[in-house]
Amino acid sequence: MPLPTVSVIVPTYRRPQKLARCLASLSHQTLPSSAFEVIVVDDAARGFELEPIAATAGPYRCELLSQAHGGPAAARNAGARRARGRLLAFTDDDCEPAPDWLEVLERTMNAEAGTLLVGGRVVNALSRDPFASASQALVDFLCEKQNGELWRARLLTSNNLCVPAEAFRDLGGFDTSFAGAGGEDRELCLRWGHTHHRATFVPEAVVYHAHDLSLREFVRQHYGYGRGAALLRRRADAQGYGPLPLERASFYLELLRYPLRGPGVSARYRTSLLFAVSQVANAAGYFDVRFRA
Repeated sequence: MPLPTVSVIVPTYRRPQKLARCLASLSHQTLPSSAFEVIVVDDAARGFELEPIAATAGPYRCELLSQAHGGPAAARNAGARRARGRLLAFTDDDCEPAPDWLEVLERTMNAEAGTLLVGGRVVNALSRDPFASASQALVDFLCEKQNGELWRARLLTSNNLCVPAEAFRDLGGFDTSFAGAGGEDRELCLRWGHTHHRATFVPEAVVYHAHDLSLREFVRQHYGYGRGAALLRRRADAQGYGPLPLERASFYLELLRYPLRGPGVSARYRTSLLFAVSQVANAAGYFDVRFRA
């Protein structure tokens, strides 16, 4: 059997229904099923619950790995170690890639000379969830700021990412000191940039993200992002990449105004308010880590 070109790695943690939808969406890829494999990494050591889901996925080859809970970075690295493709494509269990997702990523990789890190656009799939909408809008703002020049991207998110397998392994994979979600993709992009390799943002490579949130979960999520930002700063200092510059006050004013460009008056101000809440939670998480150093 010929080796696949792309290995899709999907970390999962106690979300079997979302995982099933993710795997079903991958069955509609325009890239031939023989050209890619899917490796699901169960980060809850409950693989027996997911075996029926993985077994009925297809028509592509799907493999299920199981490990004790170590966080998404460790799970992605475990999948990368098992992968057989020359390209690694990462997404999450609460995501559904568009049908041409892999085809766009592979075409971009083949068209560009040199070693390339490619990230695509993430679209909120839960437009009626104000917290999911605000969270994705915040990521959109950051990507817009960091990726103004698409061929010199500085922020690519781990739920829509593609990298040559050999280069990823040489780099050491994701930093597993980021035990939770948030910061590990920024750290990878930072480390990648210091190898003098290029990173490109490809908005045509689309993944739909269905991360439903309550207010409590929204606050916890951004508190975690703040912790990740503090850890990123610490890692940058330790590796000689820092000090990372702090954002100016104008950045935060622009951030709060960003939702006002969207549709619907009430939705605009609600999202702007949630942006403010997110930054308070982010600051709390950040200083919690910094003061414990």
